[in-house]
Amino acid sequence: MKIQTLQPKAVTEVFTFYRDENIGKEPTDWEQVTIFDKQGYGIISVDGYSGVIDRNGNIIIPLEYDNLIDFAELESKIILANKGEFWGFINWKNEIVIPFQYSYASVFQDGEAKVCKNGKYYIINQKNHIIKEIDGLDKIL
Repeated sequence: MKIQTLQPKAVTEVFTFYRDENIGKEPTDWEQVTIFDKQGYGIISVDGYSGVIDRNGNIIIPLEYDNLIDFAELESKIILANKGEFWGFINWKNEIVIPFQYSYASVFQDGEAKVCKNGKYYIINQKNHIIKEIDGLDKIL
């Protein structure tokens, strides 16, 4: 059984991609391309690693993360990223905004994210300052 890969269909469309039904005319190594956001970036995945491309297929963020979650549609311009056992936040220049130190992290909503470090749960702001400690995972979900 052949595994299909995905490739951007048209750089003018917001969230399009197509499978390799083009019979190899435009081969790609991408296993997954998510929706292109308003900035024109899409998260891709190859061999279990995630990165970011622009609509022309140029790599913006190398394939070095286990997971990337773009939530630019919200108020933030940073990406929730997972590397190994830890979560942190990067910007679109692949610069670390909040270090990879959390065993759990949520996306920011209303300027706050829920995180877990050393078994303790917190709400942090986008400058990685603790706003308050919270009681366990039941408060996070």
